[in-house]
Amino acid sequence: MRSAVLCYNLKGTGKGKKIGMIFGFLGYKVRHVETEEYGLPIGALAGIREKEDLEDTDTGCEYKGEGFPEEMMVISAATEEMLDKALFLMKKEKVQVDLKAVVTPTNQEWDSLSLYEEIKKEHLYMKQKDAERKQED
Repeated sequence: MRSAVLCYNLKGTGKGKKIGMIFGFLGYKVRHVETEEYGLPIGALAGIREKEDLEDTDTGCEYKGEGFPEEMMVISAATEEMLDKALFLMKKEKVQVDLKAVVTPTNQEWDSLSLYEEIKKEHLYMKQKDAERKQED
C-alpha cells in the first residue's frame, strides 16, 4: 500500500504547498479532494480500495452540495514510522491543520462529509476538555 494524504480546502494555499512538500518528500501521494468527490469512500480516495470505486458513476456518489469550510487532512500511512515522520515534520515546520484523521478499516468506508462531522465533534470535545483542564490549574 502506498501512503497517501487527502487534503481538503488546502489547494492553492501556502499551507497546502508546505503539506505537499512535506508529504511528497516522504513519498506520500498528495491528493487535493474536490467538493464533488465528497460522496466517495475515503478508502477509494486514498487508493486503498479498488479504482473502480472512483469510476462507478451509478452509485450516486457525486456530491453536489457546498461541502465544509474548514481545512482537513486524512492520512493513510504504509507504516507507523511514516506517519510519525510526517507528523514530526509538520510540527517542525509549524504547519497546523486542526482536523486530522488517519484512515482506519472503519472510516475507509465513510464519505468525506461523514468523516468531517466525526472529526469535528472529536476536535470540539478535545478543545473543551483542554479548556476544562486549564481552568483546574
